[in-house]
Amino acid sequence: MPFPTLGAEPPMNKRTVLSIAVVVVFLIFNIESSGGGSTGGGSVGGVTTPDKSMTITKKDNGGKISTNPGSVIYIELQETGSTGYAWYFDNLDMEYFEAIKDKSVKILSNAVKPGKMITGAPAIATWALKVKKKGQAALKLRCYRIWEGPQSAVDTFSVQVEIE
Repeated sequence: MPFPTLGAEPPMNKRTVLSIAVVVVFLIFNIESSGGGSTGGGSVGGVTTPDKSMTITKKDNGGKISTNPGSVIYIELQETGSTGYAWYFDNLDMEYFEAIKDKSVKILSNAVKPGKMITGAPAIATWALKVKKKGQAALKLRCYRIWEGPQSAVDTFSVQVEIE
């Protein structure tokens, strides 16, 4: 087979296309999964960081955070959805927040035995919200059984958000 001329593109076969696709999927997965799990941008406890994301958890309940428009806030709360109890937003202020990742649930690894999951196992529910504009807003969630309604909440979560 002759060498291609300078500037000519090499032929694309199925193996090359598949290799490129695998690399692209890998990169997308790593970019998506790198946002959650660590406190990054914005501010928790009044300390501002340059990164554009932050994770808040139950330990931040009742507190105040500072962030900037364009940043992403990840919320991670433990629930036992198999018992019917789950977290739901209490009037999410769509003027200040855009849900970019709807609720996802991950069973805690210590609650899984090889070959089977423990009934009633605790899980971590995660949401991602993009901050839209400057101002002040509250993030409020309630934990309840959907068929019993929000007035039957067994737990609440709220954080005041200062958007600078």
